[in-house]
Amino acid sequence: MAIKLIALDLDGTLLTSQKTIDEQTKQKLKQAMDAGISIVIATGRDKGGIDFVSEPLELATRGKNFVAGVNGQIIYDFYHKEYSVDKVFNGQDAKKVMHLAKKMNFECICCCGYDHFDFIRPSLKFMKKMHSILKGKPMDYGFNQGKRRFITIHDADYEITSDVNKFVLIQTAPYFEKNLPKIREELKDFEILAVGPAWIEIMPKGVSKGNALLKIGKENGILPEEMMAFGDAENDMSMFQAVKYGIAMGNAMESLKQIAYDVTDTNERAGIAKALDKYIFEREDA
Repeated sequence: MAIKLIALDLDGTLLTSQKTIDEQTKQKLKQAMDAGISIVIATGRDKGGIDFVSEPLELATRGKNFVAGVNGQIIYDFYHKEYSVDKVFNGQDAKKVMHLAKKMNFECICCCGYDHFDFIRPSLKFMKKMHSILKGKPMDYGFNQGKRRFITIHDADYEITSDVNKFVLIQTAPYFEKNLPKIREELKDFEILAVGPAWIEIMPKGVSKGNALLKIGKENGILPEEMMAFGDAENDMSMFQAVKYGIAMGNAMESLKQIAYDVTDTNERAGIAKALDKYIFEREDA
């Protein structure tokens, strides 16, 4: 199998529940880079939020590697130190999503680079705070990696003058199980991605991790059949549709497993390392 590019989702895929990379996977990825294979971190996070991944993997110094950040909207080339940006949202788009958040009672975070505008109704914010206290979990939902400024707003007509990279919708898992079809219908002109049972991300139409991989491949002479992608959630589907070898984690959503080339072990049990041994390094005991 002649693989020239490996794309990796982060949460639930490359990262364990402790937000670390297991040592076995780290060494296998470095071995792949030393063999000339490019690594792409394909994530909903921006580049500023993945230093804790890119630095230990030495992506800036081991070959030609990339970040397909914000679900493929922003591509960063470590080798040339260059960015490219796809379509973004504007302030009118933000008002549309915030008005729906007000109507349907979910939290909406408008991600604008450094600034994150957090629209949340006061009653929902109180419930969120109580849940945080009872469960002993922080209120930032995993936005703690990278420097950001959170601005809480309660007015759905708030004027956001910056470009909006994406929207993050947050409520409970039972809430989205019941209401996600309605949200998809109301926002049918946008890409709606179920990243987790209580976490939905919204991207401009046509912006995806899969399209980002195809752009990287086109610019670097790498064909889709020479690409392998690892993922666990709905925002990884576009990668599996774009490349030949889509490998779902053992803990992945069933909808992703159904379209995968193969299913490996979980993110807690070095699933990526095991798949690399099987397909890249062709170890018979893999």
